[in-house]
Amino acid sequence: MQRKIDLIKAIRIFLSVVEEESFSGASGKLGLATSAISKNVSDLEQYYECKLLHRNTRSMHLTAEGMHFVTEFRRVIAQLDGLKASVFQRKGVVAGKLTITSPENAQGLKIDYKLSRFLQLFPNVELRWLQQNRRFNVVDEGIDVAIRVGLLEDSDLIVQSFTSVENQFVASPEYLHQHGTPLHPDELTNHQCLIEVANRRPFLWRYLEEGIEKSVEVSGSLELDKGETVAFFAAHGHGIARLPSFMMQQYLDSGELVTILPRFNTKPLEVSLVYPKNSLSNPVLTAFLEFMRS
Repeated sequence: MQRKIDLIKAIRIFLSVVEEESFSGASGKLGLATSAISKNVSDLEQYYECKLLHRNTRSMHLTAEGMHFVTEFRRVIAQLDGLKASVFQRKGVVAGKLTITSPENAQGLKIDYKLSRFLQLFPNVELRWLQQNRRFNVVDEGIDVAIRVGLLEDSDLIVQSFTSVENQFVASPEYLHQHGTPLHPDELTNHQCLIEVANRRPFLWRYLEEGIEKSVEVSGSLELDKGETVAFFAAHGHGIARLPSFMMQQYLDSGELVTILPRFNTKPLEVSLVYPKNSLSNPVLTAFLEFMRS
């Protein structure tokens, strides 16, 4: 005979384990003992009579059934949260949960300030902000809105333009003083260039000359996988970088980095808000989108 469990609580705990990718991470987030986290997941597995997670002392990953239940659980929780939000909406109050994603260095886009202001205007909103450079599956992973930079793949998602950012060539004043300032992108072949290997073609830097897009093959002794790390090493004199401005705004503001070759910049990158079509019934998302438009 199955013992009674708080099913909704167990589902929320299980989803936290999946999102944090560990029992200890969910424990820290929820303020519950790891043993309590584990017990709730076990109760959930017993309730549905299936294994949701493969886990050992070193790792944890979803089973095939677990992946199916994650999608369904997220839909159930979203519906429950939506019902709660609708009660507040009838009272004229914007309240509920909002989950957004953005690149790791979105502070350069002033997202942190905008979110702070949004929460001041709507104090009954619960915000979950995930800053990761990987692209979330907005629908399957329960994301309300994603902030994305650059070209977007065709999809059934709604895209709202937010802003645009420059892709700029930069270096530290010290590096330029020691090695000289290139006057044309072709001269970059004679310089130490900082390579961001996360890019699709990291050694081929594009530029615009008299309206025509061209490229130059660059090289360097440092290969890095994050834009903010590239910006750090450029600011400390290790070479020339080519990055979206928001990834290095603090160094540009402080003068630790200066722009070079400005007339060869490619067209600005679009920054967009991306969200599912069926999510506009969420009053919190509607309020957030209207706030970002304004």
